[in-house]
Amino acid sequence: MGWRAASVAALAGGLVLAACAPTPPGGPAPRRATLAAVVDSVTNSPPLDRTHWGIEVYDPVSRRTLLALNPERHFIPASNMKLVVTAVALAELGPDYRYRTELAARRAPGDSVAELLVVVGRGDPTWSERFHDHPWAPADSLADSVALAGIRRVRGELVVDASYFDRELVHPTWEVGDLDYGYAAPVAAFAVEEGTFRTEVVPGPAVGEPARVTALAPPGAVVILNRLVTDTAGARRRIEVSRRVGSDTLTLSGSVPLDAAPDTLRLAVGDPALYAARVLAAALDARGIEVEGGVRVVYDPAEAAALRTGSGAADGVLDSAAAATGTGEQGAPPLVPIASWTSAPLAEIVAAILKPSQNWIAEMVLKTLGAERGEGGTWAAGLEVERRYLFDVVGIDSTAVVLRDASGLSAQNLLTPRAIVQLLEHARRMPWGPVYRAALAVPGEKDGTLERRLVALEGRVFAKTGTIAHVNSLSGYLTTASGGELVFSILSNASGRPAAEVRRAIDAIVNTAADQGGGP
Repeated sequence: MGWRAASVAALAGGLVLAACAPTPPGGPAPRRATLAAVVDSVTNSPPLDRTHWGIEVYDPVSRRTLLALNPERHFIPASNMKLVVTAVALAELGPDYRYRTELAARRAPGDSVAELLVVVGRGDPTWSERFHDHPWAPADSLADSVALAGIRRVRGELVVDASYFDRELVHPTWEVGDLDYGYAAPVAAFAVEEGTFRTEVVPGPAVGEPARVTALAPPGAVVILNRLVTDTAGARRRIEVSRRVGSDTLTLSGSVPLDAAPDTLRLAVGDPALYAARVLAAALDARGIEVEGGVRVVYDPAEAAALRTGSGAADGVLDSAAAATGTGEQGAPPLVPIASWTSAPLAEIVAAILKPSQNWIAEMVLKTLGAERGEGGTWAAGLEVERRYLFDVVGIDSTAVVLRDASGLSAQNLLTPRAIVQLLEHARRMPWGPVYRAALAVPGEKDGTLERRLVALEGRVFAKTGTIAHVNSLSGYLTTASGGELVFSILSNASGRPAAEVRRAIDAIVNTAADQGGGP
């Protein structure tokens, strides 16, 4: 560690100690560093003096701003963007909102052979081990329902209607180098495993031998071209992933040390709906139900409507009139419902976004906002719903924000610290505010983004972190030593320093605010 890095670490630690040190018995009280002094030292001392800082600390009871530094300037917020999509979703859809996925079959009454199986996806982001014991559990449940309905064979296709969202699977402002990995997985209205699949990598038996690579996916769903070789024990692991965007043929190259433990990579799939269709087909096959026509995904709304001819219902696959007459398209048997799957409530989904900072679920919820409250299941429509709420309901200045995605993965997003504080202050006054607060990360919580940060403030901080290259942020709610509550936002851009250094400085500010903030 160079002197510049050491100086900021010592500075942050020293300021926290000065702010929090107890009074020695019989001695004079130590002089405590004020919040303004800590912020001044953190933001004006090398090496972080070259960083762009935006800070606002607000006391909502007294309606007083305790500290403001560049509060109305634009900053790239990274994952603080997730504060927007989750708040708007709770406001517009409600904490009890649930996704519903339906499966229907075209068959004659009592026939064990179906002409067609249709799955209507509605953007459920919960088909993963984050919500279930096994990531394919919902698909297994639907396959069980097909078997219980007496269907033993599907003469035609298994078709996924993914038209609820548009065909733009990857956001155009995400960096190409991110697209192979799970944190930038593509978005579709029907998906499993958060748009990813797992690949297990094990070193070969000897140096120079190929490493062993196993895709934990349905047969034929992905193709792995293995260019990994086994390196000497103790060597550095190097794995590179390459493919064409949207393809499920991936090349893994590089090296794995001979003594490396088995490792599991989480990689993005090319087309989430197609991959999920293959997962469901494999689940059917495991129950002896063969899908003879293969799988197909429909994204075009007109094609999807034609597929559901005889169903027509906006929120389901079956039209009651067609069911009553027993006829479907061109006299064929109608589509009849076989099963449906209902997600966990939105309150749990929001927590699955905010606590671990999950990108993909955030983007799924944004497109859901567009489909449910806007002009359709697109990024543009979802962002317009967000803008309408921020500007018309919260009262945020329309020039204070530039919205590009939900997760903050895009470096084109811009927020001001004041806009974030306004949103957080608005949320705390809403009926859904307690759900929102409880969904934020807290110090010491396993698998949350504050698990190892601000440990002295366990139970007193509820916040959202944010990290992309040269961007670190932290915004949320803080209970002070005197029992009051503060709303804060700390945004840093262009630090040019390791994220750990910037986080220590941010945490020094939060610790000081906790000690000196407003009263109850």
